[in-house]
Amino acid sequence: MFMAQLVKGMYGSERKPTGDLFGLRCGQERFKNRIIHNGGWYNQAGEKLGWGDLSREDFERISKELDYGGELFIVLNSHDSFWKFTTNFDGFNVGSPGIDYVTKHAQYIILRNQLYKIDTSEKETVLDPSGLAFKVLDTIRFK
Repeated sequence: MFMAQLVKGMYGSERKPTGDLFGLRCGQERFKNRIIHNGGWYNQAGEKLGWGDLSREDFERISKELDYGGELFIVLNSHDSFWKFTTNFDGFNVGSPGIDYVTKHAQYIILRNQLYKIDTSEKETVLDPSGLAFKVLDTIRFK
């Protein structure tokens, strides 16, 4: 029987971080090779796992250590995962905005040994400034 690794609230909050799967802590800051600042982390059910900066090393570790169960580690920017809820609340639960909301606003998706960036680029792969390669999912086809 498959046990989900990525469960709602698994990283707690900034003031009460829990868990450290993939070496992540809620509210973490990364200064070296940072790819996203204060991003929201979600599972494929659209449930928030935690939030914080993610570096190149974090992306690589998550992709390497994520179980083979087909789970998705989805990353949204801070505006779509936090600020939008505080300024324009549309009845969404900030901890569980749902898969439709999360896929509409996703910036990155991590699977076991696979990294994706949601982008309008016509390229198949894009490099992050840190040199990490992401396969491109076109925004129109993805959302």
